[in-house]
Amino acid sequence: MRQTKKLNEVAKVKSGFAFKSSEFAKQGIPIIRISNITNGQEVMILEKNQHYYDKELNEKIKNSVLKKDDILIALSGATTGKIGIYKESKPALLNQRIALIRSKDKKSEDYIYYFLQTKSQQILKEAYGGAQPNISPNTLKEYVIYYPEKFEDRQKIVSAIETQFTRLDEAIKSLKTVKQKIELYKKAVLKKAFENGKETELGKAFEIIMGQSPKSEYYNKEKKGLAFFQGKKEFNYKFPNIEIWTEKYNKEADKGDLLVSIRAPIGPCNISPEKCAIGRGIAAIKAKNETESLLLFYLINYYGQRLDSKGTGTTFKAISKNTLNSFIVTLPDKEDWEKIVSNIESKFSVIDKVEEVVDNSLKKAEMLRKSILKVAFEGKLVKNG
Repeated sequence: MRQTKKLNEVAKVKSGFAFKSSEFAKQGIPIIRISNITNGQEVMILEKNQHYYDKELNEKIKNSVLKKDDILIALSGATTGKIGIYKESKPALLNQRIALIRSKDKKSEDYIYYFLQTKSQQILKEAYGGAQPNISPNTLKEYVIYYPEKFEDRQKIVSAIETQFTRLDEAIKSLKTVKQKIELYKKAVLKKAFENGKETELGKAFEIIMGQSPKSEYYNKEKKGLAFFQGKKEFNYKFPNIEIWTEKYNKEADKGDLLVSIRAPIGPCNISPEKCAIGRGIAAIKAKNETESLLLFYLINYYGQRLDSKGTGTTFKAISKNTLNSFIVTLPDKEDWEKIVSNIESKFSVIDKVEEVVDNSLKKAEMLRKSILKVAFEGKLVKNG
């Protein structure tokens, strides 16, 4: 008996309605946009920035009404392929650039939902054909799904997946609890390091340089000129990845200077591994030596949340030069800096190794989740499935 079908044989696939921003209201029927979707989770009505529609529904808009257990996939933009399932009992309206997948068999929504999670990488690959990622609902319709004829066999697969996922989620929860405890420990270490000293404005204690971006036409990946950093996306734990270089630049930082993200997100920081150019999403705090580099790194990590609270802006938050210069920090006596840095490094070296093990375990858990789904839709997870 045939065990595979095209997605459009087992589900209706269509896209949302193109609502105009002028039609958004503060109450009425919720409009589900890409921002409502968190990959692999239930689609949520947002507490903030949720848009609604408060007019009478015409026939085209009625076609975008969501029902409980509808599956949604982002069709364009940076998050193309992220998938969610609508579990609310009350109706909502689907915005454009999102695909709606509705099972023809009203008992098989979860089965199709799990199947589509195996296709996220394929969706991404097929979407990157132009300047902006984009995929058509018609492409989704052609996806071939392993689909046993008997509902009981499909349900066995769903049950097996959920049993495996329950165990996996328990392990992930434990790992995340350990990670939270590690973060609390680190905060306690930094609090002790910087709770005593003299309050001072950051700009009076250190020289601060605000970044300025050259034109993108001057960027290159052939390592010509200086390494160029633009913001948080290049940051790691302590030193950033070098992905872009530029031969023309306006602002630069030296090796050992602290690079601080000043445009959403505000506060994350890394130490410059070499002389570099800095874009407008970065501020450089000058450091005279390695001890000063590390002290600044831990100092800004300690004050990160407070620094973020100083950001302003409607589209995305940013922090100005004046705000950064006048930001108040408690700075220990200079003769104690080397001892303070040594103490932090000593304590963090042990806990960082534990955190690395936890992070690697979390990555393996996500890989295992994908492996479970892959095996399930190859018909190998359960017998007679």
